[in-house]
Amino acid sequence: MKTEDLKLFHQIVDTGSLNRASEIFDLPKSNISRRIKSLEEELNILLFHRQNRALQLTEAGSKFYTKTKAMLIDLEASIQEITAPTYEVSGHLRIQLLPFPEILDIGKMIFTFMDMYPKISVEIITSAEDKNMVENHIDIALRVGEGNTLEDSSLVARPFKHASFGFFCTPEYVKQHGRPQTADDLRQLNVIRFRFPNGQIYGNLPFGKDETVEVSGNLVMNSVPLCMEACLQNRGIVFIPEDIGNYYLERDMLIRLFDHIEPSIKYGWLVYPSRKNLTLAARTFVEFILAEVEKEPICGRIKTDVRGIVM
Repeated sequence: MKTEDLKLFHQIVDTGSLNRASEIFDLPKSNISRRIKSLEEELNILLFHRQNRALQLTEAGSKFYTKTKAMLIDLEASIQEITAPTYEVSGHLRIQLLPFPEILDIGKMIFTFMDMYPKISVEIITSAEDKNMVENHIDIALRVGEGNTLEDSSLVARPFKHASFGFFCTPEYVKQHGRPQTADDLRQLNVIRFRFPNGQIYGNLPFGKDETVEVSGNLVMNSVPLCMEACLQNRGIVFIPEDIGNYYLERDMLIRLFDHIEPSIKYGWLVYPSRKNLTLAARTFVEFILAEVEKEPICGRIKTDVRGIVM
């Protein structure tokens, strides 16, 4: 069995496409098809179901992929150790980013990484949905967690960033409804609530260090730009990152509420399914992006109206 054919098989599975694998390896599709067919004959198993031009792993193919994943990673690491510093990292990465305002800054970091490692190709998926990373062949993703832990304990999580959240509304809304001073006051007002990717409506909000308040309102959305547009139309109060709120605060479009309570802190995480099955390309990217964020934090960079950002 040729190692290159095994890598080819994994690339097809990881990208989910024969065409994409063809582009990455710079090989004709016919050549790839022939080599996969030869691998199947050598193993005497069918690796893919071939129906309607779609490639789907068979049960045997899925087991073969899982069993050989760690083997390929170990081989790649061994080659790098022996041939360093002449070894050039290569591979394909699928990265899921959350549709937040800082996405452009993260994207620029990814482009810099690609310039440093030209043999690594990258597929960026922008989605607020917490996709199953294994089933969707996602190597690395961004997640948001309440407090300083991540709910999904099956993932390896590295702290990526954090943001302070606060309550904001327009001066006109205060004129119409009065300025709330307490949690009880907030319960009586219209709060524009956010729906998380898992379907949960964010209605139980932190109110200072040790208190929460259950809020209600007539608007629920999963879009930050829409939440801001509704707030700026005097439709209610929003609980948003202070970096976003401060942009409008400085322009006298919003006011901050409850100055006497501590801001709530939310944490972002860089996550991946397993250290054991992390490819060299993915491991190199993780260390690069964490070092870049530590060197040049992406928090506090909101310098534009988020309503103009597609998220």
